[in-house]
Amino acid sequence: MKKKTKAAILTSVASVLVVGVALEQVLLFLHIIGHNVRFRVIGSRFHKSTKTVHRYFKVVLRGVLKLYRALIRLPSENTPPKIWDSKRFYPFLKDCVGAIDGTHVRASVPPEIQERFRGHKDGTTQNVLAAISFDLKFTYVLAGWEDSAHDSRVLNHAFARPGGFSIPEGKYYLVDVGYGNKNGILSPYRSVRYHLKEFSDHPPENEQELFNLQHSSLRTTIKRGFGVLKKRFRVLDAEPFWSFETQGKVVLACCVIHNHIMGVDPADYIMEAAMNQEAAKGNKPSNTFKAGSFALVAKEISAQFGVECHPSYVEYRLRTLKTMWKDVQNLRKKSGFGWDDNLKMITCDAKTYQEEVMAHRKHADYLNKKIEMYDELAIVVGKDMATGSFAKSYVDIDTEQDNAESTEMVGDNGEEGVVDKWKNAVESSTTGSTLSKSRKRGRAPPSDDSAPTDLPDQLKEIAVALKEINREPVDYTSLYSEVMAKVADGYSEDMLATAFDHLCEKKKAAMGFLAKNAKLRKLWMDSFLFTQL
Repeated sequence: MKKKTKAAILTSVASVLVVGVALEQVLLFLHIIGHNVRFRVIGSRFHKSTKTVHRYFKVVLRGVLKLYRALIRLPSENTPPKIWDSKRFYPFLKDCVGAIDGTHVRASVPPEIQERFRGHKDGTTQNVLAAISFDLKFTYVLAGWEDSAHDSRVLNHAFARPGGFSIPEGKYYLVDVGYGNKNGILSPYRSVRYHLKEFSDHPPENEQELFNLQHSSLRTTIKRGFGVLKKRFRVLDAEPFWSFETQGKVVLACCVIHNHIMGVDPADYIMEAAMNQEAAKGNKPSNTFKAGSFALVAKEISAQFGVECHPSYVEYRLRTLKTMWKDVQNLRKKSGFGWDDNLKMITCDAKTYQEEVMAHRKHADYLNKKIEMYDELAIVVGKDMATGSFAKSYVDIDTEQDNAESTEMVGDNGEEGVVDKWKNAVESSTTGSTLSKSRKRGRAPPSDDSAPTDLPDQLKEIAVALKEINREPVDYTSLYSEVMAKVADGYSEDMLATAFDHLCEKKKAAMGFLAKNAKLRKLWMDSFLFTQL
């Protein structure tokens, strides 16, 4: 990866990584750990003293470590998609959730304890134990052990620590032979060929070698994870220039940022933010953006990442986001799935997850995981998708007529209700057509207090809404709660805020909205937002 592109990626995630810390301090911190730059050098680039740079570094380091529990989490009990999608691994390794191994990171320690930190590599290093999932995200990290300690000893300490490493019941991690077999730990066969190729001159010759081949194919994930981590943060492969206590914290911070980067695509943040601005400017007249909007977004991505981005790439990516949005909305409507509006996450239990992933494997990316920039996606592609909410069949009409027969509408204070007036008007027109042509209109029959039994439910509910308008004042607190509750139907907060402001200006419309049921409110919201396009 080019330095310019790498710096652009770190810059793009800086604003969402740490809250409450100045952006300049975050960029300074990321530049130090990403390129192994000394405090004095970075101070001259940012026009800061070495003491100020050192203080900024510690402030951001503490902030990043507070995100450890949020970004480095133990794996779920669900079978990883990599195993689900492969006939080589499923169902033989369906209970495997990741791999465990150790790596050596450069350490700078006082002379009196250097021997404890000397191992098979040159110089002094610390032993870092890590568990990783198959999507290259760290699920546990323990840094700071001396290099001379055996890997199995470090793992035992991780299990024994208060709040330390734990493995879900019935699941296991893959390890090398140095750790040995134990509960939740699966190592390969000893004294059996390990790094094999399935299609070669020397393929596996028995079941033990075949098992070692599958074991090796999955366990290489931890090696790839360490390689990506050290390639991304050059400070881990260089002699550190701060205290040893800080060195261990820096390793943990690098793993936290690595997990954040692996979970998001920085280009999506830039594209969705730019598309959001274009929609706010009115450059989305119908269900698509103007060609100039794609060109502006492509230019912004090219400037941020130092690569060439064609407008057609943005358009293709937008199609992918629309497909993703459609899948998310369909999942939200399915039985057995919940929605956490704070985390923007579709929730479900383990059984429902397994059944859904078995039927649709790509849906694993949306279940029990935060959906990044959900509100922005709702504005960019939310109104473009066909939902079928207006579709009706003869069954729906028959149901509405059956419901109409079970309810009545009577006018208040002896006056004719709206429904009675409608009935009288219909009967008057029928009577008038049978009389002499010289009479333009016949007299309406006496009003009947009983409501007609063949009217649709919607007409009766509208009549109730009209009556409620003149009865009591608008409760704006209740109105706000009811309007914002439509977030569950897929509307963004910006859309609902516009609708709420409109209802505050129109008292009768507000009273009518409060009197409607959930279905009629949704119809009103769709109609109103359509007029705002």
